[in-house]
Amino acid sequence: MFFIASKLLAFLSKPIIWIFLLLISSLIFKNKRRKLLFTLLITFYFFSNSFFADSCAILWEVPRFNPTTTYDVGVVLGGISDFDPITEAHNFNKHADRLMDAQLLYRKGIINKIMLSGGNGTLFNNGYNEANAMQNYLIKNKIPSKDIIIENTSRNTKENAFKSAIILKQKIPNSRVLLITSAQHMKRAQYCFERAGIQTTAFPTDCTTSYASYGVEYLFLPKADAIEKWETLIHEWFGYIVYRITF
Repeated sequence: MFFIASKLLAFLSKPIIWIFLLLISSLIFKNKRRKLLFTLLITFYFFSNSFFADSCAILWEVPRFNPTTTYDVGVVLGGISDFDPITEAHNFNKHADRLMDAQLLYRKGIINKIMLSGGNGTLFNNGYNEANAMQNYLIKNKIPSKDIIIENTSRNTKENAFKSAIILKQKIPNSRVLLITSAQHMKRAQYCFERAGIQTTAFPTDCTTSYASYGVEYLFLPKADAIEKWETLIHEWFGYIVYRITF
């Protein structure tokens, strides 16, 4: 039930849905059309502005750092690819840095093992298993299978943490854990692992660019990717609050 409710909340938290509902409302409620269209315009401009989106993202994200000590395991959270049932291929998305950075950290000797956490997070399971797909990718890229640990049944961040914790406590008790996930996702993920009894050091990936831009296009013109960034941010805020309440 919690899983289904979380999917519904994720859908309703999208700014594009709010904009769509405002548009529909302006067609239905003719006597309030002017106010609704004005609200629609302000809402659209705010959520499509890259400067506003990036500024809020930077405030929320966990800062990146360069680790200099060794960790027993780096835990990589899923959500980096989807499945094409026709070609039977997994396609990387914008969060693929999680897996790419884990490879680099392993090759540098920063992490001794890579743990991959993620099963199938879709509402209707299509048979794709993300952790297994990531494992196959790493093995093809010369990461030894003996240094890869799999957790392949979780469907969300809470399950990532608690199911990974069970495996870590069994296989590598008292391990030093580097948590590898997106910068915007890190606060929620770390909180879940903490509640699961695993203390982690954050290694955020796909961070928002830290330097400022003052170009006219960036400051004033609408951008579709700004709406997408807001969707991620609002999803993380809602998820973090829900987890704080329900744990």
